[in-house]
Amino acid sequence: MGLLLQTDVNMEGSQMDKVRVRSIAPPERRKLHRLKRQLTNQVNSSHARIILLSSGGVANREIAERVGRTPQWVRQIIHRFNGGGLESIEWYPYWQVRDTPRKFMADVVEQIAEVALSSPQALIGMTQWSLSKLRAYLVSQKIIPDISLNWLRTLLLRFRIRWRHTKTWKESHDPEFRTKYRRIRRLYQRRPAGGRRICVDEFGPLNLQPRHGQCFAKKGRKRVERHRATYHRKGGVRHFLAAYDLETGRLFGQFTKRKTWVEFLAFLKWLRRRYRHDETLHIVLDNYGPHLKQEVLDWAKQHHVKFYRTPTNASWLNRIESQFTALKKFSLENSDYRTHEEQQAAIESYLAWRNGRREIAIESWRAHIRKKCRRASAAETNGIAL
Repeated sequence: MGLLLQTDVNMEGSQMDKVRVRSIAPPERRKLHRLKRQLTNQVNSSHARIILLSSGGVANREIAERVGRTPQWVRQIIHRFNGGGLESIEWYPYWQVRDTPRKFMADVVEQIAEVALSSPQALIGMTQWSLSKLRAYLVSQKIIPDISLNWLRTLLLRFRIRWRHTKTWKESHDPEFRTKYRRIRRLYQRRPAGGRRICVDEFGPLNLQPRHGQCFAKKGRKRVERHRATYHRKGGVRHFLAAYDLETGRLFGQFTKRKTWVEFLAFLKWLRRRYRHDETLHIVLDNYGPHLKQEVLDWAKQHHVKFYRTPTNASWLNRIESQFTALKKFSLENSDYRTHEEQQAAIESYLAWRNGRREIAIESWRAHIRKKCRRASAAETNGIAL
């Protein structure tokens, strides 16, 4: 029995010793000797000793005794080195310097994310963070010794932390907030029998002024589009009295020079004529003064119109507000209209596409190229004539 056990052990040891390190290149050997001398990093030191001893022909069982590891661990380190080289056996804690991007423990990364989400006013006495200031604060508090800006950005993105624009918000203190809120929510959830749900609001005032926006541009001499910096508001303003039909999803309205109760009542009459007389119009609107005029309320009672007023400072309950975002982006931003007629035509063109009354293209690409070539040819001819 003892002889059989001894034979099994010898066989297992012989199988273990069959794992040998591959040939080591001179640069790798120099790096392994440097790793072996790392007294502050015993992991790298022991891994380097394993590889160097194996390359010297020492048996794996004897290597395990010398470095204080198990033979299975020695075999695994040799396999990792043979498959991936030095990078596969190196290990560094997060506070040690490496040529490759740093690797931080999960608790350190969570602390970095927590600092980024904290108030910069309280921590650094400034109104907002930047990557460089966040890095400086993390280093000063000894949360990390150092980190590159790109790696810091990558860590934040892994926690879904990115730059966002702050927004304004008004808290509604309307004593009837819950009542008005529930009434409007019930209207949105179910269409009243024989009724039509419509959201109404004013968009504007619309001035004649250059507005910033976005555009595609290439790097190089051709830069982004430019707009005039100085302008005069001598053309007055216009207002767009808009209606959003929840049943059809259409957005439409009228342009006026003023938005008093007289213009608002005229707009309601125009809106009433667009629908059958036996249909009740359920209109959601805010508490703007002209909406509360007695003449407007009397007319609404006589013509099957019911008003649903949003609570004070809670116009976000009016669903037309979200429709104005796209209207502003695609018809006003990155523009410099010189007349109100031109501005109104641009808004109406967008609404025609939005409501499905026209295709996306107003000019074919080939026709556009022909016009462009004719303009270039005419400019070249005029230049030669001069």
